[in-house]
Amino acid sequence: MKILGLTDMVIKEEQLGKVLKETFPGAEVRYLRWPPTARDVFSKENLNIEKNGPEVGMPIPGIMEMIKEFDPEIIITHFAPVTGEVIEKAKSLEVIGCLRGGCENINVEAASKRNIVVFNNSGRTANAVAEFALAHMLALSRNTSIGYHALQNGQWWKPETNPSEIYGSTIGLIGFGAVSQKLSERLKGFNVKILAYDPYIPDEILAEYGAKRVELKELLSQSDFVSLHSRLTPETQNIIGETELKLMKPTAYLINTARADLIDREALIKALQTKQIKGAALDVFWQEPLSKDDPLLKLNNVSLTPHLAGATMQTGQRTLTLLFESMQEFLKTHKSRSIVNFKAAEQKKIAANMKLVKETK
Repeated sequence: MKILGLTDMVIKEEQLGKVLKETFPGAEVRYLRWPPTARDVFSKENLNIEKNGPEVGMPIPGIMEMIKEFDPEIIITHFAPVTGEVIEKAKSLEVIGCLRGGCENINVEAASKRNIVVFNNSGRTANAVAEFALAHMLALSRNTSIGYHALQNGQWWKPETNPSEIYGSTIGLIGFGAVSQKLSERLKGFNVKILAYDPYIPDEILAEYGAKRVELKELLSQSDFVSLHSRLTPETQNIIGETELKLMKPTAYLINTARADLIDREALIKALQTKQIKGAALDVFWQEPLSKDDPLLKLNNVSLTPHLAGATMQTGQRTLTLLFESMQEFLKTHKSRSIVNFKAAEQKKIAANMKLVKETK
C-alpha cells in the first residue's frame, strides 16, 4: 500500500509518520510539505481555501511529480490543498483522509466523480469548541473579558445594563452536529431551554439531548443566546443577516465559533454599534489575522478571540488517531461516521479494498 502524507507547520512529518507506521504497518509512505511557515501567511491561506476551495490554495511544490512517480492509493492531508488535478492524475487513489473536522481543502466533487472516498476528522474538536462556546457565553454575558480589557486601559468600567445569567435562559443552536450536542450536555446544569435549527438532524437525536426543533425565525426571536455551529455552505452563507438580526431580542447575544461567513459582517457591526442586540462573541473572522483598525475592536459589547476554539492539547492528540480509526473502520466494515461523500462510498466495491484490509489487520 502506498500513502502520501501532506504535512504543514502544524502537523509535522515525524508526528504523522509515527501514527501511520502504527496504523498501516508495512505501507510505503512518502511526504510533501505545504509551504506556509509564517503564522499570518498560514492563517490567510487557510481562510482563502475555506472561502474559495482548494484550487486557489498555495500549491505544494513537487506534488504532480510525486503523484506521477509514486501513484499513491491513500492521501492524508491536514490543511494542504488536494486539487482536482491531483485527484485526476492519481490513478490508483482510493481514499483521501483529512485530519481536520472539515474538508474545504479537498476537491470533494472531483473525488466523488471517481468514487474516491473522502474522510474528515469528524468530532475532532467537538469537546474543545463546545467548551469554548460556553466560555464565550459566560465571558460575554458577565462582561469578564470586556471588564478586564477596560482595567488594562485604566478604566473602572461599568456596563450600561446589568449582566445576564445563563441559568434558566433559552439557548438557540444553529446546526446540531457534534459540537452542539457536546454543548447541550454541558448546559444541562444551567437549567436552560434548548432550541435547535438543523433540517438534517433526526428527531431522535434532538430528543436525546433535550433540544426542541424550531424554524430559524422562531429560534432567533425566542433565544437569549444564539450560538452558530453550522458548516459553511452556499445555503448557510450569511444565514445571519440584517433581517435575522432584527428578529433577535435586544437583550440577546450572538456567539460564533464556526465560520465567519455564516454572518453578514456589515449587518452585525451595525447591529452592535446601534445596540440592536446586546452583544456578540466571535472566534472567527472574515479576515484573519484581524486588522488593527477593524471596527469590532472599538466596540465594548463584543468578546473577541483569535480563532482559538479548537486549539487544545487534547485536540492535538485526537487529530492523529480519530481519522485513522475511521479509515480502518471503513476498510474493514465499509462503514464510517466520517465519510464525507456517502454516494462514492456506496459505489466503492468492498473487493477493491480487500488488499488494504488485509494489510491493516
